[in-house]
Amino acid sequence: MRPPVPGVPLLEREDERGRIEAALDSATRGEGRVVVIEGRAGIGKTRLVQDTRALAKERGFGRLQAVGDALEGAMAWGVVRQMVERSVSRYSGEIREKILAGPSGAALTALDTAAADPSEAELGRTLHALWWVAVDLSSTRPLLITVDDAHWADLSSLQFLVYLSRRIADLPIALVVATRPPAESTGPLAQLSVSRQAERMLPRPLTPDALGELIGPADETVVTAVHAASGGNPFLARVLVDELAALGLPLDAASTADRVGKLGPSTIFRAAMGRLPGEAIHLARAAAVLGTGCDPWLAAAIVGLNPGGLSVAVEALVAANVLADDGDHLVFIHPVVREAVLAELGPVGRSTLHARAATRLWTAKAAADRVAAHLAQAPRGTLPNAADVLRKAAASLLASGDARTAVAHLTRAVDERPDDAGLRAELGRALLRAGDATEARRHLRVAAAGLPNAELVAAAASATAVVDGPAAAIAELNAAIGDWTIGVRDNGRLHLEARLAVIRSFLADQRHAASEHLNLFADLRGRTPDERTLLGLLAQMGRYEVRPSSEVAETALRALSNGAYFDDATGSTDAMVAWVVALLALISSDGVDDARREIDRARSRVRAHGSPVEFAMVANAALFLNWRLGNVRFMEAESEGTLAAIQHEDPVPQVVALRATSTHFAAYAAMERGDFECMAAVLAKFDAEHADAPRMMPMMWLHEPRALLALATGDPIKARTEAFQQRDAMLAVGVDPPSIPWRLPAVRAAMLLGDEAEALTLAEEQLAIARKWGAATEVGAALRLLAHADAARRLDLLTESVAVLETSPARLQLARSLVDLGEALRVARRRTDARTPLHRGIDLATECGSDVLRTRGVEALEALGDRPRKPMFAGREALTASERRVADLAALGRANREIAQELFVTPKTVENHLGRIYTKLGINGRRELAKVLT
Repeated sequence: MRPPVPGVPLLEREDERGRIEAALDSATRGEGRVVVIEGRAGIGKTRLVQDTRALAKERGFGRLQAVGDALEGAMAWGVVRQMVERSVSRYSGEIREKILAGPSGAALTALDTAAADPSEAELGRTLHALWWVAVDLSSTRPLLITVDDAHWADLSSLQFLVYLSRRIADLPIALVVATRPPAESTGPLAQLSVSRQAERMLPRPLTPDALGELIGPADETVVTAVHAASGGNPFLARVLVDELAALGLPLDAASTADRVGKLGPSTIFRAAMGRLPGEAIHLARAAAVLGTGCDPWLAAAIVGLNPGGLSVAVEALVAANVLADDGDHLVFIHPVVREAVLAELGPVGRSTLHARAATRLWTAKAAADRVAAHLAQAPRGTLPNAADVLRKAAASLLASGDARTAVAHLTRAVDERPDDAGLRAELGRALLRAGDATEARRHLRVAAAGLPNAELVAAAASATAVVDGPAAAIAELNAAIGDWTIGVRDNGRLHLEARLAVIRSFLADQRHAASEHLNLFADLRGRTPDERTLLGLLAQMGRYEVRPSSEVAETALRALSNGAYFDDATGSTDAMVAWVVALLALISSDGVDDARREIDRARSRVRAHGSPVEFAMVANAALFLNWRLGNVRFMEAESEGTLAAIQHEDPVPQVVALRATSTHFAAYAAMERGDFECMAAVLAKFDAEHADAPRMMPMMWLHEPRALLALATGDPIKARTEAFQQRDAMLAVGVDPPSIPWRLPAVRAAMLLGDEAEALTLAEEQLAIARKWGAATEVGAALRLLAHADAARRLDLLTESVAVLETSPARLQLARSLVDLGEALRVARRRTDARTPLHRGIDLATECGSDVLRTRGVEALEALGDRPRKPMFAGREALTASERRVADLAALGRANREIAQELFVTPKTVENHLGRIYTKLGINGRRELAKVLT
């Protein structure tokens, strides 16, 4: 952090200081705040950051700090590393080891892990791990994080600042970021500057009166001239005053005012450096090239200064307030001075010094990203292994989510070694990540010609899908497959087949061709990632085309391969979607035990090292499983937890799809509780937040709960409209699986509207599809639906429904059929026969958590003059689903932090839940919790 300029007062910043104090006070109360100080160079941002740190120190805050640097902007996690390493480097021995065993060590581990895994998903995991570091650092006292010159910060660190800012509200953290106005309207810095989480400060130029106080005794006309020339910028005003003093022009002479406007653009460099010895100027140039906080010995080495010359140069630069010397590093007092030094040095001079720096750092075995940052600005041929250094640095950048800088490094690496097909292939893949499909395809095709490789051909086809459309990519892949002569089941050939299948799976007009294509691979065993991809898509196709569920389940199990498919998928959110879809096919086939084991394995992986999005994907699979089983309470808690975990994520398609699925099951849970206002609010919230989102399959399914809500609130016309909208959307993409029963609300709506013929037709269609599918759950539910539409056969159909559902894992579906059967027997005056199914249906409804069904069963039983068995309500029944989940974990002895990590929420959220739990249960704390819940 740059030190304040000695003797310079803080003028006309009372408002900013007050707002900063308010932010610190808020953080002290556990209510995190974000402050963005935005303004041009020299306006006083750094001084406000320094003042903030002083205020935080007085209040007992922990403090992390970093300064953005143009050179470090090309290094993954540069600013974050600077914060962490600064807190470690000042200690040694046991103290250092203790610090590294805590949050700081966890941060460095997260960054090193990310550097080793350039997969798309790694960024999300690293951001979440770093967020937990901030949580832990603020657990014992409030924490201030300051980042000065954030406009030069690396992309990955800026992404972390945005990530933290969105989740800071219930943490005792103040985040203060100082930056020049963002150069672009998009990107993390722009997001941070305009986000609703941040308070934005725009320090105004000083008035002439304040400027007069800043520069000291002076003629009024001189003050006016300096104000006009500097625009009220404090730093520029001081530079002008220093230059006037160097020229021997008195400030108290009116004639001096005429000279102020004639000072040229080189004023800053001349004022700061013009009268320093040559050694000092050379050292300043080296320090400017090396970046913020450079090693003085390295700076001296690249300009050829001996130890004596270094000492003289440092003393001169410190005395002139150009550099600050903290003993181990050289830091420019102000970035504008550094920029002036670099501008005066010129492009050739800068390139020469970067080359010397790269050579010195490589010889000293410095990290690849630090060497690469200099190589990128040095002449070609600076190092014999420059391409390898740049390639290694690019991998770290891809892991941090900075594909653009990775592309720049790899482009330079290809320039160094243009005939290296593997290097060109890496550039092509990085260009795909960066969104430049045209250039990506060009490089991938060149690489494939020099290094025949199915993965490169497939990647080039993926680029073609973006550039020319999926039809062109399909043709390209078919041609490549036709030219593949090694073997039909060769691994390379299967990779091309898998990519072809993936591209086809997103196209409605390719569904028939995709089905025929996937059928060719029905005998695969799932031994490789490509085999598992083909089998997973085949299972999905089988579900949508309503093939025998036993066949689909067996295919899905081979695709999942005891967790191997999940391991394949964890590098990409798109691939994880494919894992979820294969799992849903298994669950829809009533393969719930295998699905539960698969989900439990996935949960363990995500808890250990996962992101909120990965957590939500696994949770969505668990939601579907528990809806299948009829566990309403679990489903309610899981849907609430999933929506909370991803509430701050950017609304990219995968996140919108996850929210749609969680909303779907949250609406189901509210319906089973009979809370139709909540059901309507859940659906309305999703619609309001995603009105402009592109339509996708999970959003399509939301028509069904909307139809069910319309039925529950007495609007059968709207219910039928919603049901038919889902029908039309499904037919448009060629799917009509029985596990997505749009006909259920359509049948009930038709009956309420008096259209019994339509109701009967639709119910018979549902049963025919369910029998074709063959899973007991769908057959039993369809029999019950037909029983409502066919009064003459109602008893027989409900009896058969119960019998079928006895073999199904779907306890709530069985409870519904039992209650319906009991009601039908009562209406048929078979009062004695009605009691047994009603009692059992009520018990099952209670176990499942369906208040609506239990109430209906109780009313039917009471109409017989009987009473249900009194449920054994434990104290937990007073708790919400989310509170029950937290209570159960706390009762097992989990600490608040452990619960928060498992549920992907903040410790404060867990603390608030426990407070409400203790109040509702009338207990004082954890010791009594287990006793009350049992």
